[in-house]
Amino acid sequence: MSSRGSLQRKCVKGHPKAYDKCSSRCIRWYPRLELPRGPDGRRRFEALGGYPTRTQAEAALALARHAHGLTLDPAKLTVNQYLDRWLAHIRASLRARTVARYAALLRDHVRPDIGARPLKQLSPLDVQAVYDRLAVGGRRDGKPGGLAPQHILAVHRCLHRALAQAVTWRLVAHNAATHATPPPLPARTVVALVPEQVALLLHAADHSPSPWLGPWTVLAAAAGARNGELCALEWADLDLDAGTVRFRQALTIIDPAVLPNTATAGDDGRRKELAVGPLKSAASNAILTLPPFAVQALRRHRHRQLRLRLALGQPATVGLRWVEPGRPPRPLQLDLVFRTERGTPVNPNHASRAFARLSAPAAACAGVGDGSRKGAGQHHRRPAAPCRRWRARPARLHSPAPPDRAPAGRADRGHLRPSSAGWTGGVGSASGKGIRNSNPA
Repeated sequence: MSSRGSLQRKCVKGHPKAYDKCSSRCIRWYPRLELPRGPDGRRRFEALGGYPTRTQAEAALALARHAHGLTLDPAKLTVNQYLDRWLAHIRASLRARTVARYAALLRDHVRPDIGARPLKQLSPLDVQAVYDRLAVGGRRDGKPGGLAPQHILAVHRCLHRALAQAVTWRLVAHNAATHATPPPLPARTVVALVPEQVALLLHAADHSPSPWLGPWTVLAAAAGARNGELCALEWADLDLDAGTVRFRQALTIIDPAVLPNTATAGDDGRRKELAVGPLKSAASNAILTLPPFAVQALRRHRHRQLRLRLALGQPATVGLRWVEPGRPPRPLQLDLVFRTERGTPVNPNHASRAFARLSAPAAACAGVGDGSRKGAGQHHRRPAAPCRRWRARPARLHSPAPPDRAPAGRADRGHLRPSSAGWTGGVGSASGKGIRNSNPA
């Protein structure tokens, strides 16, 4: 049984097309699903409502096809039609941010070239042509040059995963992306912060005018947590008397269009929103022991946050939605450790940019972070002479912990640790690999 659908673009304010006055605020997309003919032979249609973006309308159309049990003829199935079905399938198993990332990669880099091609006729040469074009002139901003090899590799991994599912469903015999080769990644040299830079970083954190950036940086250096884990931390997860912290959730930026209740999400026109979800890995859910200087900084931060909240009349909790793969979102009230001056959650992207500005003096120390490998090499050849405030802290960071607790700054979470070549590790970042000074080789 086959089924077709259509999308109609309308202006809710009635602007004539000739005037070209429409914007994203007045445009709505209306999908319509064509059902099998009735007993009388007449064509039947089902209207699916209006959506602020075309992506949401296409996703609603794909879900409606699946709900009615309507399938497409494998012989006539195009790459675009298959990708719509695959994206609807992975919503139940992958995080919302991952689904949105896959949808964006396919929309921007894959669909324009091979989306109209029949899936069964897709060959490795077609996929290789996509990678070659992206390497030469795949930028969306119109500037000359191609995409970075890391970005093309992300496109390759996404397309390979999608076509692997097509092989599992027996829609194609072979994965066309298996024999296509993305450009190789350039070698990179990772340079970690040394004690002098860490001292500059914590000094800048102590004098930061932001109500959250200073303690956020201290906790990141002590625990080595990911960016989203820090932004989603609640006061109930901290035991300052015992000096421990436990990360149970992560704050992330999601597109409401990829949530299970797509029909109601994003009706107000918002493209992105902050949401709370599970941790990226099970290893992140551990009790970490904090050093004394981090506990003191968090105690001071708690008192300052309470005074600011009472002075401005801000609520004690912040309302967000819990988003988990395969389940509808549900509202939550969170008592967050880190909040902005307005009492709102800290956006992880904003936290990354704020930390980059704060750490610029530390990165510039001894020429690290300016793209000069020579300066970084000379910096590591000098004997390390930690300042007085950090001379006794390495032992605190690595003090013995109880058997049921993991020491703060574990080796697999990018903490700062002394070694024969200086200090290795880094402060937790949004990618979970640590904030380090990296220069292309």
